[in-house]
Amino acid sequence: MRIAVFSDIHSNVEALRAVLQHAGERKVDHYVCLGDVVGYGANPVECIELLQSLPECPCVLGNHDAAVLGIPSSMKPDARKVIDWTKETLSGPVLNFLQKMEDTIKWGNITFCHSNPYRPRHWYYVSEKTYISSSFARSKAKLLFVGHTHVPVAITRKNFFCIYIRSPEHSMVVPAAQLNRQIFNCGSVGQPRDGDPRASYLIYDDRRSVIEFYRIEYDILRATEKILAAGLPEIYAKRLMNGL
Repeated sequence: MRIAVFSDIHSNVEALRAVLQHAGERKVDHYVCLGDVVGYGANPVECIELLQSLPECPCVLGNHDAAVLGIPSSMKPDARKVIDWTKETLSGPVLNFLQKMEDTIKWGNITFCHSNPYRPRHWYYVSEKTYISSSFARSKAKLLFVGHTHVPVAITRKNFFCIYIRSPEHSMVVPAAQLNRQIFNCGSVGQPRDGDPRASYLIYDDRRSVIEFYRIEYDILRATEKILAAGLPEIYAKRLMNGL
């Protein structure tokens, strides 16, 4: 089975379309979205409808999705402005899509979540050593897939005292360890923040026991124009251009 795992779309439909086209060309069997479908960008409805059109795509709750639903979440003023705009934009089936999101998804020894597996609505960043260690210690998953940081990463727990972290590049294939537990961050589809503006996602192939990381070109200019045309904060258009 080949599973496309992606996160932090942030209402960027141009990036989402490019990722889904790329994944489809690589013959994925399933899709899993790790949340933050909305926020920052100008096409929340189109992104939700695109996810709804997929044959199977469970989605976990992200902090921006939660904020749209009225669940308390700490945010900067500009981000809150986009949340308020998104609330006015969503209704009916697309809003219901957010309401059905789960905090975590578990498939056997695999766990999918937006931020962390043990306190999912505290929105910890599993990039800091404390939260990496706690995510291993307070979950039993052999493989843990996360988003939230907007930065792709592969983390392997060698032993209690040793954690190996690497930053995957485009087309890098990382083996799923036979014995060690691992955390994989798929990066962000719609708001990358590692200095590479291309959309980021991964494919987990359980037959070959590998994780494939990909960066995908898309029409960034079109996405930025939509943000500005909608009257959303300019900062989120600028961040798309430089991937920061």
